[in-house]
Amino acid sequence: MNIYSEVQTKSPSESKPSNRLTYRVYGEKGTTMTTNELQSLINGIDPKNAEYILADHNITDKFDSIGRWESKNPICLSVLNENEDPDERCKGVAEMLREDLERMIRQFDGGHLTPANAKVGDGATVNLFSDRHAGTIIKVTKATITIRQDRAILNPKFKPEWIPGGFAAHCTNQENQSYTYEPDENGSETTIHWSKKFNRYGTSGNATASKGRHEFYDYNF
Repeated sequence: MNIYSEVQTKSPSESKPSNRLTYRVYGEKGTTMTTNELQSLINGIDPKNAEYILADHNITDKFDSIGRWESKNPICLSVLNENEDPDERCKGVAEMLREDLERMIRQFDGGHLTPANAKVGDGATVNLFSDRHAGTIIKVTKATITIRQDRAILNPKFKPEWIPGGFAAHCTNQENQSYTYEPDENGSETTIHWSKKFNRYGTSGNATASKGRHEFYDYNF
């Protein structure tokens, strides 16, 4: 039995199968939520970020999960209790997952920095290996974003708490850091390229950029 397969189509101008999503088939019971439905849902909520939402693995994973439950995939049926009605249970889980998917789409713009929403003057963060530096976007091109580091002022009420461990000691409350920010005309400037492969600004092993100001100092590194 074909438990999972992705259908590919050819457009009139293509000699090879298109990379765009079409629809997915699970098991022998036919189609589930189609990609056209997913695209319509995204376009109705956040059309400017549609390309990046469709490329987000959390979105596609949720889409896949909906398909498995809607088609009563054997893997899903195997986790049901003997006294559960398969039809009702699968329908209920699929509906819950659809609600989760819609919520994720609605929240995408607020939590992701993309070429569609990056604007000069907005706050952004340069993420290094473990430290993060908050700044302000000063330039946006089709392929890059440039962030000037702000002056981050640590809340004076924060006091690192240490216990023995690691090379010398281990800070147990570093996640409680909080900062205020001021513009810094002399702040360092970092330019980061958009990566289509990683669907973000920056690549693996290099600096990345994220939305909003989120300064963080790793006391344990």
